[in-house]
Amino acid sequence: MKELLGFGFYRLFLAGIALVTLQGCEMAQIGASGSGAEITGIRWRLVMIGDDAMPADSGMFIQFEVDGSIKGHGGCNGFFGSLQKTKSGIGVGTLVVKESACRKTVKSRETMFMNAVQKMTNFESGNDSMRLLGDDNEVLAEFVNDASE
Repeated sequence: MKELLGFGFYRLFLAGIALVTLQGCEMAQIGASGSGAEITGIRWRLVMIGDDAMPADSGMFIQFEVDGSIKGHGGCNGFFGSLQKTKSGIGVGTLVVKESACRKTVKSRETMFMNAVQKMTNFESGNDSMRLLGDDNEVLAEFVNDASE
């Protein structure tokens, strides 16, 4: 009986490894849908939302992980979620936001940031910069590699 339980846990463990591997492959496919350099594992600091420049000390960033998850900070609240492959490119699933009280101006910028992330259908990256793109390749937000500065 113990051998059967051990074998069952071993199979569950292997299934978990397969799932993580498949999610990593899906993220690689998602990464391939954009253009330019790899975007995973990098802390991308927000510098522009549409035509609006963001303060360098805003604390706003996004990070894409190989497993397809995303995390970041909107200047007031942290968030996390996952990327999903769509017919037109990529999309973001439901974002979970850790709500905190903050100043009205910070909250306004954070709302614009979250809206841009939710509208993303693709990205472009290269030379330590990345842009989130929406429908018709509209530039939603621009980022720089936080480690390159």
